[in-house]
Amino acid sequence: MNESSENTGIRTSTSGELVAGVVVKHRRFLEEYRKEFEELESRLNEIEGEVKNSKNFRSQMLERKEVLKEKRQQFYHQVEGLLEKELFPKIDQMSADKLLEDIKKLKAHIEPGEEQELAGAFIGSFQEASRKADLEESIVQQIGVKIEEAKNSNQELKKIEESEKQLEESHGSKSEELSKGKPQHKLLKNKIKSHEEALKYWETLAV
Repeated sequence: MNESSENTGIRTSTSGELVAGVVVKHRRFLEEYRKEFEELESRLNEIEGEVKNSKNFRSQMLERKEVLKEKRQQFYHQVEGLLEKELFPKIDQMSADKLLEDIKKLKAHIEPGEEQELAGAFIGSFQEASRKADLEESIVQQIGVKIEEAKNSNQELKKIEESEKQLEESHGSKSEELSKGKPQHKLLKNKIKSHEEALKYWETLAV
């Protein structure tokens, strides 16, 4: 058994061999840390971009929600106006009050399913009153269209609210990943700097 194998590398080395070994070690660490750093930095940049886009999208959704809420109320207000102008003068007060009460319920912030049910009841009462009053078909159609548009606005509003929940969950997950990744990013950056300085020092000795 020779001296090298007996001591498993702890043999007496020349200063040149020692320096060369240290240089190789630092270069290897640098290669590993740089690769890990680049991968992590790329991922963090990707997440930050997604978070920024998510914030912009959420802002747009908030604006859209306000528009939809306003449109929905406007459609029901227009229905009220048509009823008061075209139908109520031709029907009894009790029937008119019932229709107004139905519209009041529809205008409230309710789930699309409930709105669908209430709208069906309203349309039934409205059509019956319209037949008795011999209301023009064009007015009947206008009111039907506005009720449908109001329901569509509420359905879109519901979809946006569901999307907001999903975005909120995704945002929380990405924020957590960022909070964990940034300290590691800083640590790797410091390790790279440390090994670069060490490598520069030992390379000067290797010359």
